[in-house]
Order: sequence, then structure tokens, then C-alpha cells
Amino acid sequence: MDYQSALEYLYSFVDFEAKSADVYAPERFNLERVRALLERLGNPHESYSSVHIAGTKGKGSVAAMVASVLRAAGFKTGLFTSPHLQDFRERIQVGPEPITRDSLAALLTELRPKIAATPDITFFEISAALALECFARQKAELAVLEVGLGGRLDATNVVTPAVCAITPISHDHTGLLGDTIESIATEKAGIIKSGVPLVVAPQPPAAMSVLRERASAVGAPLIDVRAEWIWKRKMHDSTGQRFALMPAARPQDEHFYQLPLLGAHQVENAALAVALVQQLREQGWSVPHRSIAHGLQTVKWPARCEFFPGKPSLMLDCAHNRASARRLVETLQGYFPGLPWVLVFGAMRDKDVPGMFAELLPSCSAAIMTSIGAPRAMLPSELLPAAAAHNCAATAAEDLFGVLAQAKHAATPAGIVVVTGSVALAGAARAAVLEDAALSAAVPL
Repeated sequence: MDYQSALEYLYSFVDFEAKSADVYAPERFNLERVRALLERLGNPHESYSSVHIAGTKGKGSVAAMVASVLRAAGFKTGLFTSPHLQDFRERIQVGPEPITRDSLAALLTELRPKIAATPDITFFEISAALALECFARQKAELAVLEVGLGGRLDATNVVTPAVCAITPISHDHTGLLGDTIESIATEKAGIIKSGVPLVVAPQPPAAMSVLRERASAVGAPLIDVRAEWIWKRKMHDSTGQRFALMPAARPQDEHFYQLPLLGAHQVENAALAVALVQQLREQGWSVPHRSIAHGLQTVKWPARCEFFPGKPSLMLDCAHNRASARRLVETLQGYFPGLPWVLVFGAMRDKDVPGMFAELLPSCSAAIMTSIGAPRAMLPSELLPAAAAHNCAATAAEDLFGVLAQAKHAATPAGIVVVTGSVALAGAARAAVLEDAALSAAVPL
């Protein structure tokens, strides 16, 4: 198979990212299928150590930070994340670059008979197995794995990691994981394993109670980042932020770090990433402070409060639940106080659109509802009634290039166009922005 044929083959399998499941049940989500496939591959995930990260928001950012730090320390590091922004290959990285087209096509071609021998296997399970096999073939020393959905029944939960982490838990995928923080936390807690250190971000009390109970039950040491670390943001602008981080028990052991990602929440994510790396250091992995600093300073994680200066400027973000929408608004207000902004919004049907609108619409001067046309995506006309509950002028448009042009026209030259609501929309908008920039650069003055 060539690359395009490989993608078509991969997307021929059941894909719960494109079409959401209605039940989080073992017949749809379980570990038996991916375990069977990995067994046929010789259990590649047992040939290297791993870091496993679950949570509602921030898990991809933390995974990218940890992988960047480990690479800076000289370790050959694999990174598996999902979903992707623009290209499936983003999900599987060894070192700083995604898997090549030729490598992905060759690997999938070789694995096809073993995939065919695994009944009812899904798109995500194949993707995870591809990553785990790729890391083994590339002789990775460590793999950083982001959970796709939940934790307990997620395909990545086949590993016994050196350390695991759980980022902030909030309401998302409630139709599958439950509509209470406790039920969602219970699913996330499914990655906790006996004897494996668990690093936990600041959590709602109900979530923390569930995580503590599970860690105690299986004998997993729990490191509460809020209790054991202190972080202070020192400065921030549109290019990034600088912060200090120190162990609460040793405040004199203070280190300063530069982060190219915007938002106070990313400093919190960075504190979690450093606390996670500290657990690896205590297990004997050599990660000097200079590698931590360099890894954080050079981390790349696009479309997470990603800022493009201009007249007007543009911010792309993947917020797709109420908590992340609140973080986005806090970032806009903290970095650009008083500047008007125009919202471009599109979301999937299983998301809390009213909750996101309650955070976003009171602060924007105008809003344009759009869609990328995915099966799970809401139509712009379906988003307008929910927007009508707020005192914000809202319109609808389909074509993304046209929507971006319309939003720029509606914003003042000193204002900001903000694109958010789903990873898919942020990725499509980013591709459009980069294409437009490339075309502009190619036109002679």
C-alpha cells in the first residue's frame, strides 16, 4: 500500500472519533482486541519503558512537554497522542518528527494480516498498536502515551508504565463516561497500577477523592502536585511565559523555566510534567535540570492558545468543553485585556455547547458559527439557537476560508479573531492560515 491507500485502509475500521459511540461498554471499548494484536506482534510495548497520561484537559500538552524534556536529556523517545490536528502522522512520533509517510505505509502493509486476524478491532486500537510497534522497531528507550478516551478501557492501558499522571478532570464525554465528576474520575483512575507512581494535577475534591481511593486500593504512591510543588508565573507576553518552580519541602531549590505556550493553565501543566519527570529521575533516569529547561523552552504543541500576530491577530485553540473554554477566556483576558475579539466556533454533537457558550459568548463582540462537515459535527444552523440565549451577534457560515475572512472583517485591526470549539476545527483553521501565509509569501511585491 502507498500512504493514501494505507490511510483509506485504516479509516475503514470503526472510528469512534468520527462517529461517537452511544455506550462505553466492553463490546465497544475493551483491551482484549488490542492485547490480541500486540501478542501477534510479540508484545512490542514490553521492550521499552513508558509514561502514561490520562485526564480531561491538558493531557496532550503534558505529554508533549514530557517527551520534549526526555529528548533534550538524550533519550530516544516515542510520543503517541490523539486526535491529530492536520495529519494522522502527528499521532506517532519518534524524536521530534512524525512518522514518515513511507514508514507508516510500510508498517501498516506488513501488519495487515495480523490486523485482519483480530476480529472487530477499531481504528484507535490499530493506531495505538502501530505506535507501540513503531517505537519498538525504532528502539525507543521511553514512550510517552496519551490516553484517548477515559482510561480504564482505553487501548493505551495495556502498558505497565514507569509512572502515570492524571491531568485536571472535568465534564467531557459525559454520554460515555458518566455525568458526574466521580464517574469520570473512576474511568480515568483505571490507568492506576500497583506500585506505579501516580502524579496528579490539581483536581476538584470529588475527583481527588476517587483517585486517592483507587491509588490506595492498588498500592500506588500518589504525588499531589498542588501539595508537593509550588509554581509562580513571573512574566508573560504573546510569545510565551516564564515561571519559577520549586518543591514545597525545599523552596530554596527553585528553578526558572521558559515556556512558549500561552495561558496560566500551561504553567500548571508544566509543573505536572516536571513532577512526572522527577519520578523518572528518582527511578534512575538521568534528566538534568538543563534538559528540563531546554525541553520546556522548545516544546511544540500547536493550536493550544496559539497566537498569530496581525491586524487583526488570530488565536487558535482546541477547547471543546466548558472548563477549557473558561481557560481560553481567562487567557485572552490575561494577555489581551480590553481587546475586542470575534469568535469562530464549531463543535461536535456530543459536546456541552451551551456550557461553552456560557463562557465564550459574554466576552466576544461577535460570533460566527461554522462546521468542518465531519459526521459528528453540528451544523452552523444548529448552533445558532444555543447562541441566541446570549447578547452576542451571531451568524452562520459554512466555508472556512470565507468564515475566517468574514471574522477578520468583523474584528477591528487591533482586535483578535478566536477560533475554537473542536480539535478538528482548530486543525482545519490552522491549515487554512498556514496555506494563506504560504500563498502570500509566494506572491511578489
